[in-house]
Amino acid sequence: MKKIILLLVVTLFYSSSSLAAKLFTFRTVDFPPYYGRELPNQGWVSEVVTAALEAQGYRVDIEFMPWTKAVDETKRGDSDALLGAYYTEDRADFYYFSAPIAQVRTGLFKRKDMDISFKDLKDLKNYKIGIVEGYATSKEFDSADFLTKIPVTNLDVGLKMLYEKSIDLMADSQVVGLFRMKEVIESKIPNISEEIEFIKPVLAMNKIYVAISKKAADADLKLIDFNQGLRKIYLNGTFRKIKQRHKQYME
Repeated sequence: MKKIILLLVVTLFYSSSSLAAKLFTFRTVDFPPYYGRELPNQGWVSEVVTAALEAQGYRVDIEFMPWTKAVDETKRGDSDALLGAYYTEDRADFYYFSAPIAQVRTGLFKRKDMDISFKDLKDLKNYKIGIVEGYATSKEFDSADFLTKIPVTNLDVGLKMLYEKSIDLMADSQVVGLFRMKEVIESKIPNISEEIEFIKPVLAMNKIYVAISKKAADADLKLIDFNQGLRKIYLNGTFRKIKQRHKQYME
Protein backbone atom coordinates (compact mmCIF):
# COMPACT_ATOMS: atom_id res chain seq x y z
CA MET A 1 0.00 0.00 0.00
CA LYS A 2 2.84 2.37 0.90
CA LYS A 3 4.47 1.64 -2.47
CA ILE A 4 1.24 2.50 -4.29
CA ILE A 5 0.88 5.79 -2.39
CA LEU A 6 4.52 6.65 -3.09
CA LEU A 7 4.03 5.85 -6.78
CA LEU A 8 0.95 8.12 -6.92
CA VAL A 9 2.84 10.97 -5.23
CA VAL A 10 5.78 10.64 -7.64
CA THR A 11 3.40 10.47 -10.63
CA LEU A 12 1.53 13.58 -9.51
CA PHE A 13 4.81 15.41 -8.93
CA TYR A 14 6.11 14.70 -12.40
CA SER A 15 2.71 15.43 -13.99
CA SER A 16 2.60 18.83 -12.25
CA SER A 17 6.18 19.59 -13.29
CA SER A 18 5.38 18.64 -16.87
CA LEU A 19 2.34 20.94 -16.94
CA ALA A 20 4.35 23.81 -15.48
CA ALA A 21 7.08 23.27 -18.04
CA LYS A 22 4.52 23.47 -20.87
CA LEU A 23 3.23 26.93 -19.97
CA PHE A 24 4.13 29.57 -22.59
CA THR A 25 3.84 33.16 -21.34
CA PHE A 26 3.57 36.33 -23.43
CA ARG A 27 3.75 40.03 -22.74
CA THR A 28 2.43 42.56 -25.24
CA VAL A 29 0.57 45.83 -25.80
CA ASP A 30 -2.96 46.43 -27.10
CA PHE A 31 -2.61 46.50 -30.89
CA PRO A 32 -6.11 46.06 -32.30
CA PRO A 33 -7.40 44.73 -34.62
CA TYR A 34 -4.45 42.30 -34.55
CA TYR A 35 -4.42 41.64 -30.79
CA GLY A 36 -5.89 43.33 -27.74
CA ARG A 37 -7.52 42.56 -24.42
CA GLU A 38 -10.96 43.84 -25.50
CA LEU A 39 -11.12 41.88 -28.77
CA PRO A 40 -12.86 38.49 -29.08
CA ASN A 41 -10.33 35.85 -27.96
CA GLN A 42 -7.87 38.76 -27.59
CA GLY A 43 -7.68 39.22 -31.36
CA TRP A 44 -6.93 36.98 -34.32
CA VAL A 45 -3.15 37.02 -33.87
CA SER A 46 -3.52 35.99 -30.21
CA GLU A 47 -5.88 33.20 -31.25
CA VAL A 48 -3.46 31.99 -33.95
CA VAL A 49 -0.54 31.98 -31.50
CA THR A 50 -2.60 30.12 -28.90
CA ALA A 51 -3.79 27.53 -31.42
CA ALA A 52 -0.23 26.96 -32.68
CA LEU A 53 1.11 26.36 -29.19
CA GLU A 54 -1.83 24.25 -28.05
CA ALA A 55 -1.13 22.03 -31.05
CA GLN A 56 2.28 21.44 -29.46
CA GLY A 57 0.89 20.73 -26.00
CA TYR A 58 1.38 24.14 -24.38
CA ARG A 59 -0.90 26.22 -22.22
CA VAL A 60 -0.77 29.91 -23.13
CA ASP A 61 -0.96 33.04 -20.98
CA ILE A 62 -1.02 36.50 -22.60
CA GLU A 63 -0.71 39.62 -20.47
CA PHE A 64 -1.26 43.13 -21.85
CA MET A 65 0.74 46.10 -20.57
CA PRO A 66 2.66 49.16 -21.84
CA TRP A 67 5.13 48.14 -24.55
CA THR A 68 8.25 49.31 -22.73
CA LYS A 69 7.30 47.21 -19.68
CA ALA A 70 6.61 44.18 -21.89
CA VAL A 71 10.05 44.55 -23.48
CA ASP A 72 11.80 44.93 -20.10
CA GLU A 73 10.09 41.86 -18.62
CA THR A 74 10.80 39.61 -21.59
CA LYS A 75 14.40 40.76 -21.95
CA ARG A 76 14.97 39.67 -18.34
CA GLY A 77 13.33 36.34 -19.04
CA ASP A 78 10.46 37.04 -16.62
CA SER A 79 8.14 36.03 -19.48
CA ASP A 80 8.84 33.79 -22.46
CA ALA A 81 8.08 36.08 -25.38
CA LEU A 82 6.76 39.27 -26.90
CA LEU A 83 3.60 38.83 -28.92
CA GLY A 84 3.59 40.86 -32.13
CA ALA A 85 7.09 42.30 -32.31
CA TYR A 86 8.61 43.72 -35.48
CA TYR A 87 12.11 42.52 -36.34
CA THR A 88 15.00 44.90 -35.70
CA GLU A 89 18.72 44.21 -35.48
CA ASP A 90 18.80 45.53 -31.90
CA ARG A 91 15.97 43.22 -30.84
CA ALA A 92 17.70 40.25 -32.45
CA ASP A 93 20.39 40.56 -29.74
CA PHE A 94 17.78 39.64 -27.13
CA TYR A 95 15.17 37.55 -28.97
CA TYR A 96 14.70 34.62 -31.32
CA PHE A 97 12.15 35.52 -34.00
CA SER A 98 9.52 33.05 -35.16
CA ALA A 99 8.10 32.55 -38.62
CA PRO A 100 6.00 35.64 -39.52
CA ILE A 101 2.31 35.68 -38.61
CA ALA A 102 0.98 38.86 -40.25
CA GLN A 103 2.08 42.01 -42.09
CA VAL A 104 1.47 45.61 -41.01
CA ARG A 105 1.55 48.78 -43.10
CA THR A 106 3.43 51.38 -41.03
CA GLY A 107 3.69 55.10 -41.72
CA LEU A 108 2.47 58.54 -40.72
CA PHE A 109 -0.84 60.18 -39.80
CA LYS A 110 -1.57 63.88 -40.24
CA ARG A 111 -4.48 66.28 -39.91
CA LYS A 112 -6.34 66.65 -43.19
CA ASP A 113 -6.16 70.44 -42.95
CA MET A 114 -2.36 70.39 -42.76
CA ASP A 115 -0.49 70.62 -46.05
CA ILE A 116 2.19 68.01 -45.39
CA SER A 117 3.68 65.72 -48.02
CA PHE A 118 7.05 64.06 -48.49
CA LYS A 119 9.11 61.93 -50.82
CA ASP A 120 12.12 61.59 -48.54
CA LEU A 121 12.42 61.62 -44.75
CA LYS A 122 14.53 64.77 -44.99
CA ASP A 123 11.39 66.55 -46.19
CA LEU A 124 10.01 66.06 -42.66
CA LYS A 125 12.85 67.63 -40.68
CA ASN A 126 10.81 70.73 -39.77
CA TYR A 127 7.90 68.77 -38.29
CA LYS A 128 7.24 67.35 -34.82
CA ILE A 129 6.56 63.63 -35.17
CA GLY A 130 4.96 61.56 -32.42
CA ILE A 131 6.30 58.06 -31.76
CA VAL A 132 5.19 55.49 -29.18
CA GLU A 133 8.01 54.81 -26.74
CA GLY A 134 9.86 51.62 -27.63
CA TYR A 135 8.09 51.07 -30.97
CA ALA A 136 9.93 50.33 -34.20
CA THR A 137 8.72 52.06 -37.37
CA SER A 138 11.30 51.41 -40.09
CA LYS A 139 15.07 51.07 -40.07
CA GLU A 140 15.50 54.38 -41.91
CA PHE A 141 12.97 56.30 -39.82
CA ASP A 142 14.23 54.94 -36.49
CA SER A 143 17.83 55.91 -37.30
CA ALA A 144 16.95 59.36 -38.70
CA ASP A 145 18.44 61.54 -35.95
CA PHE A 146 17.69 64.70 -37.94
CA LEU A 147 13.97 64.27 -37.29
CA THR A 148 12.21 65.80 -34.29
CA LYS A 149 10.57 62.81 -32.61
CA ILE A 150 8.23 63.29 -29.66
CA PRO A 151 7.85 60.14 -27.50
CA VAL A 152 4.32 59.39 -26.26
CA THR A 153 3.10 56.65 -23.93
CA ASN A 154 0.65 55.13 -26.42
CA LEU A 155 -1.00 55.65 -29.80
CA ASP A 156 -4.20 57.14 -28.36
CA VAL A 157 -2.23 59.92 -26.67
CA GLY A 158 -0.34 60.59 -29.91
CA LEU A 159 -3.49 60.79 -32.03
CA LYS A 160 -5.11 63.18 -29.54
CA MET A 161 -2.00 65.36 -29.63
CA LEU A 162 -2.15 65.32 -33.42
CA TYR A 163 -5.80 66.33 -33.36
CA GLU A 164 -4.97 69.18 -30.96
CA LYS A 165 -2.02 70.24 -33.18
CA SER A 166 0.54 69.64 -30.43
CA ILE A 167 2.43 67.54 -32.98
CA ASP A 168 2.39 67.58 -36.78
CA LEU A 169 2.56 63.86 -37.55
CA MET A 170 2.10 60.56 -35.72
CA ALA A 171 3.94 57.36 -36.66
CA ASP A 172 2.19 54.00 -36.36
CA SER A 173 0.30 51.25 -38.19
CA GLN A 174 -2.37 52.42 -40.62
CA VAL A 175 -4.92 49.79 -39.62
CA VAL A 176 -4.31 50.15 -35.89
CA GLY A 177 -4.53 53.95 -36.00
CA LEU A 178 -7.82 53.90 -37.92
CA PHE A 179 -9.22 51.26 -35.57
CA ARG A 180 -8.27 53.22 -32.43
CA MET A 181 -9.84 56.41 -33.75
CA LYS A 182 -13.12 54.82 -34.83
CA GLU A 183 -13.59 52.30 -32.04
CA VAL A 184 -12.04 54.04 -29.03
CA ILE A 185 -11.12 57.72 -29.33
CA GLU A 186 -14.29 58.89 -31.10
CA SER A 187 -16.23 58.34 -27.87
CA LYS A 188 -14.34 61.36 -26.51
CA ILE A 189 -13.51 63.22 -29.74
CA PRO A 190 -16.51 62.49 -32.03
CA ASN A 191 -15.01 63.72 -35.32
CA ILE A 192 -11.38 62.67 -34.95
CA SER A 193 -11.43 60.04 -37.73
CA GLU A 194 -12.79 62.68 -40.12
CA GLU A 195 -9.95 65.07 -39.29
CA ILE A 196 -6.97 62.72 -39.42
CA GLU A 197 -5.68 60.60 -42.31
CA PHE A 198 -2.86 58.16 -43.10
CA ILE A 199 -0.49 59.51 -45.74
CA LYS A 200 1.80 58.00 -48.36
CA PRO A 201 4.46 56.90 -48.96
CA VAL A 202 4.27 54.01 -46.51
CA LEU A 203 7.41 53.86 -44.37
CA ALA A 204 7.52 50.06 -44.00
CA MET A 205 5.63 46.82 -44.46
CA ASN A 206 6.49 45.27 -41.10
CA LYS A 207 5.94 41.61 -40.37
CA ILE A 208 4.56 40.53 -37.00
CA TYR A 209 6.50 37.83 -35.16
CA VAL A 210 6.61 36.03 -31.86
CA ALA A 211 9.89 37.18 -30.29
CA ILE A 212 11.14 34.62 -27.77
CA SER A 213 13.48 35.91 -25.09
CA LYS A 214 16.93 34.34 -25.23
CA LYS A 215 16.77 34.26 -21.41
CA ALA A 216 13.56 32.21 -21.36
CA ALA A 217 13.88 28.59 -20.24
CA ASP A 218 14.38 26.29 -23.25
CA ALA A 219 14.10 29.28 -25.59
CA ASP A 220 15.42 27.41 -28.62
CA LEU A 221 12.99 24.53 -28.04
CA LYS A 222 10.09 26.96 -27.63
CA LEU A 223 11.00 28.57 -30.97
CA ILE A 224 11.00 25.18 -32.72
CA ASP A 225 7.73 24.16 -31.07
CA PHE A 226 5.98 27.39 -32.00
CA ASN A 227 7.08 27.24 -35.64
CA GLN A 228 6.01 23.61 -35.90
CA GLY A 229 2.63 24.43 -34.34
CA LEU A 230 2.15 27.36 -36.70
CA ARG A 231 2.89 25.11 -39.66
CA LYS A 232 0.34 22.58 -38.38
CA ILE A 233 -2.48 25.12 -38.18
CA TYR A 234 -1.59 26.47 -41.62
CA LEU A 235 -1.84 23.00 -43.12
CA ASN A 236 -5.01 21.89 -41.33
CA GLY A 237 -6.93 25.08 -42.12
CA THR A 238 -7.17 26.42 -38.56
CA PHE A 239 -5.20 29.57 -39.41
CA ARG A 240 -7.62 30.47 -42.22
CA LYS A 241 -10.68 29.73 -40.07
CA ILE A 242 -9.41 31.97 -37.27
CA LYS A 243 -8.86 34.88 -39.65
CA GLN A 244 -12.30 34.36 -41.12
CA ARG A 245 -13.91 34.53 -37.67
CA HIS A 246 -12.25 37.89 -37.05
CA LYS A 247 -12.94 39.29 -40.51
CA GLN A 248 -15.09 42.18 -39.23
CA TYR A 249 -12.13 43.50 -37.20
CA MET A 250 -9.64 43.33 -40.06
CA GLU A 251 -8.93 45.66 -42.99
